[in-house]
Amino acid sequence: MGNVAGNVGYCEAAVDKEDVGDIPIATSEAVLSTPRLKRGVSAGKEEIVVKVNGTVLDPTVVQVLDPEEFVEEQMEELLANMEVTVKSFAASFREKSAGPKMSASRIKHADESLHRINIQLRRLERGGRGHTGKQSAETSQVANMFFGTRKRRFKDLPSVVRKVMAEIRVARLLKRWQENTAAFQNFQNKDSGSGITGSGSLRMTEDVTPLLNLERDMEIWDGVNVLELDETNQQPLTQVFMSIWQARKLGILCKTRRTKVRDYITALEGEYVTQPYHNRMHAAEVTLMSYQFWSCLSSLPEFSGYFTEVDLLVVIVASAIHDVGHPAKNNDFLVKTKHDLAIRYHDSSVLENFHLATAFQLMRDMGVDLLAHNLPSPPVASLRRRIVEIVLATDMALHKGQVDDMTREVSSHENRQLLDKRVLEKHMVHMADIGHPLRPVQWHQEWTSRVNLEFFAQGDREKELGFTPIAMFDREKAPPMGKSQMGFLKFVVEPTWYPLSSLMQGQKVRLANLFLQRNLRAWKDLADSEDAQGSIPP
Repeated sequence: MGNVAGNVGYCEAAVDKEDVGDIPIATSEAVLSTPRLKRGVSAGKEEIVVKVNGTVLDPTVVQVLDPEEFVEEQMEELLANMEVTVKSFAASFREKSAGPKMSASRIKHADESLHRINIQLRRLERGGRGHTGKQSAETSQVANMFFGTRKRRFKDLPSVVRKVMAEIRVARLLKRWQENTAAFQNFQNKDSGSGITGSGSLRMTEDVTPLLNLERDMEIWDGVNVLELDETNQQPLTQVFMSIWQARKLGILCKTRRTKVRDYITALEGEYVTQPYHNRMHAAEVTLMSYQFWSCLSSLPEFSGYFTEVDLLVVIVASAIHDVGHPAKNNDFLVKTKHDLAIRYHDSSVLENFHLATAFQLMRDMGVDLLAHNLPSPPVASLRRRIVEIVLATDMALHKGQVDDMTREVSSHENRQLLDKRVLEKHMVHMADIGHPLRPVQWHQEWTSRVNLEFFAQGDREKELGFTPIAMFDREKAPPMGKSQMGFLKFVVEPTWYPLSSLMQGQKVRLANLFLQRNLRAWKDLADSEDAQGSIPP
C-alpha cells in the first residue's frame, strides 16, 4: 500500500442505513479513534463510504483485513495496555501500602482483591481466554507440540502475553495442517495397493511381510523378542524403528523420504559395536520398549491430546541413538584412564555426549534431516534439544535425580495433562534402558548374563592397567548373582518403574508388573540357594 502506516481500527460507513456487520480495515490515517464500518446496498449496487471522525477517506487508502489478523492485532494492543496498567498499579500500590496510616482491615481487603485478580490471571495463563470446543483443544495441542510440555510456569505478565499470541497464531496453522494431512491420508488410502508410502517413497516388496508382522506384535508387551529378531535378520534396530515409522505413518509427518530414513537407521545400526550387551539388540529393545510406553500412555483418556506424533519421533530417535558406538566400558573407566573421549567431554556424561555427537554427525554426513517435518512448529532445533536431554538423562550418574523428578511430577499432578512432558519422556527412555526386568524371565536372564560379561571384561582390563575395579566388575569378588540382581531390581528398577507404571493402564502394564514379580521371585530363589550352599561346610 505504498506509504500506508498500517494502523488498524474500525471505520464508519453508512449506505442506506443497512447494517451487515463490522469489517476490520487498515488505513493510512495516523490515528483512528473508535470508528466503525457499515456496508449496504444502494441503487442495485454495493458501495462503501468510510469516515473517520466525520472525515470521508479515499477508498484507495482503505484495505480490508483478514478478520483473524485484525483480532490478533487487537489482542496485542489489549494485552500491551493491560501490562502497562498493571505496572502502573503495582507502583502506586507499593507506594500507598508503605504508608503508616494503612489499617489492618484495609490491608486485608487489598490482599483479598489481589488474590481474586491473581486467580483471573492464572485462568488466563492456563488458556481460559474464551476459546471453546474443538478450536481450544487444537490450540492446546499445537502449543503442547511447540513448547514440548503442557506445564509452563509464567513468572510475569509479558510471558502470559507471549503465550496467548503464540496460541492464537498456532491454532490457524494447525487447522491448515490438519486439512492437508487428512487430504494426504485419503490419497494414501486410495493408493495403498500401489506400494506408495506416506513419505512418497516406494516400499520394497521384501519389507512388507516382516514389517506388518512387527507392527502387530509390537502392540503386545511380550510380542517381540529382539534377541530372536537379531537371529532372523541381523537388523533388529532397523526392523523395529521402521515398523514404528510405518505403523504410525511418520512418513506423513516427516519430510525425509522413507528410503533415506531406512538408510540412516541401517547405517546407525552398523555403528553399534558387536559385543555382549551394548549392541544393536539393546538399541532395538530400548526403542521398542520406549514406543510401548508411549503407545500405552497416548491411548488413555487422561492423556488425550497430550502426545503427538512429533513427541513419538523425539522418543524413538533418542532411543535408537542412545548407545551408538558404545565401547563396552563405562564413564568411570574412560575418566580414570584419561581416555580421549573423557578429555573431549570434560569428564561429564562422556559416553552420552559421544553417542549424541556420533548420531548427529552421521545424520549430517548422510544428508538426512530426520527431524525435519511438515508442521508449522515446533522448530527442528527444539526437537534436537529434547533428544539431547533424553540421551544425557540415560547417564546412571543422574539416575536418582531423574527418579526424584518423575516421582515429584506424578505426585503433584492428578491432572495428567499438567505433567512436564520433558521429564516424562526422559523417564520413559531411561526406564526402557534398564527395563529388561519387565520382560519374561528367560529374556531378562539372557540380558543379565550379557551385561555381566561386559562388566567382568571391563574389570579384567582395569586390573591389567593397574586399577582396582569395583566388586561388581571383579569376577573374583563379585557378590552372588541372586543377591546382586535382587538388589538391582529392588533398589534401582522398582523405584524407577513405580511412578511411570502408576500412570499406565491395560494389558501392557499388567504383563510388565507380572514379569517383574516373576523375575524377583526367580532371583530370590537363586539367592536362597546360594545362601544354602554357602552354609554347607567345605
